[in-house]
Amino acid sequence: MSRGEGLKSLRTARVLEQGMVLTIEPGCYFIDHLLDKALADPTLSKFLNSDVIQKFRGTGGVRIEDDIHVTENGAELLSRVPRSVEEIEAVMAEGQKQEVIVPQLCKSVGKQ
Repeated sequence: MSRGEGLKSLRTARVLEQGMVLTIEPGCYFIDHLLDKALADPTLSKFLNSDVIQKFRGTGGVRIEDDIHVTENGAELLSRVPRSVEEIEAVMAEGQKQEVIVPQLCKSVGKQ
């Protein structure tokens, strides 16, 4: 796997400007053919715990998206979702899909 492999999939390589709204999509994915390739590579496999990886194969992975509004001095987080293990497990235990509330989005975008 080359050092730059995966970078070709990035969606934004431009300079962020005040007023932009975008989604940050960090994730951990369990893609069999990529895992098999990494586990077979002695350089990469020393960083992987194959027993733990096996437990999660077939789940697809996880991604928690954040919507941000770029401001003059940084960014404003617009998403309000459970983030800690405890918060996420509580939502899962309730068996409910929690609504993501983004009340600031209309106000922030409307000012532009």
